Amino acid sequence: AISTSAEAVVACWKVLDELIARQLPLAASSLQYKQGANEPVNLTTELGKVKTKLEQGQLKTPFDLHAEVVGVWRQCLDKAPQTLLYSLACMLAQIFDELYFKSVYLPLNVTALNLQTPAPSGSKVRVYNAPEHRWWVGTVSEHDPKQNMSLVTQTLPAATAGQTAAEALQVWVSVPSFYAEVLKEGDDAAGEISLADGASSALFGRATAQSVTGALALTEVLTTEQFKQALDQTPLSYLFPAYSGSETLLAIVQEFVKTAEAHQAPPPPDVPDKPKDADDK
Repeated sequence: AISTSAEAVVACWKVLDELIARQLPLAASSLQYKQGANEPVNLTTELGKVKTKLEQGQLKTPFDLHAEVVGVWRQCLDKAPQTLLYSLACMLAQIFDELYFKSVYLPLNVTALNLQTPAPSGSKVRVYNAPEHRWWVGTVSEHDPKQNMSLVTQTLPAATAGQTAAEALQVWVSVPSFYAEVLKEGDDAAGEISLADGASSALFGRATAQSVTGALALTEVLTTEQFKQALDQTPLSYLFPAYSGSETLLAIVQEFVKTAEAHQAPPPPDVPDKPKDADDK
């Protein structure tokens, strides 16, 4: 299960990294697709932008990350329907949903899913329309206990004068589920996992160092605690074979910090403000 913001960021980052670095080239090769200079959407670039937003703490929740990626597939549908590019986007959309569901959604929602408590009527829900690559918001209006399904009716803005009101979408879906998330408000929303908070506690990049013991490889993305564990498991002799000591990298860093703090100059004392008439005397 995922219980902290840092863990959620790591899980999301790994899903995006797998999608961009491995699944995208494989899917493109299977379709014999090559990115052209005039293509309306560059999938590598657009997905890379989402990854950068995650790393910089610009995404609030895992849902925001999922919606951003789904938005990339939607761009392909809007700008290049019935093309090889859109076929590639559809293939990647299925792969992404599977990766996200297994690595992010289930670990985040395992407790709620085990309870299997249906959302009550009137609950606001966001529904995932996978074929059209979009989310829409609606309200639970009816529940079928035998099927454990709820009828969700789309919430639409009121039609302006002279316009014909659009017909609201309706769908029977299990709520809560991967395809229908209950919108959290008030105290419930305050308790949601924050990717923005977790991004500051994660270290991104592809380091090549690896613990000598093999307990932890620094090859993807780590929380600060995981990084400290890796440093604690790696002796200094791993980087400098000629050194015969047994100190770990973490011990060396901690000793350096203590020495630096001991020699740090104290802050200057506060200077009291001059009396207003001091210059007049």
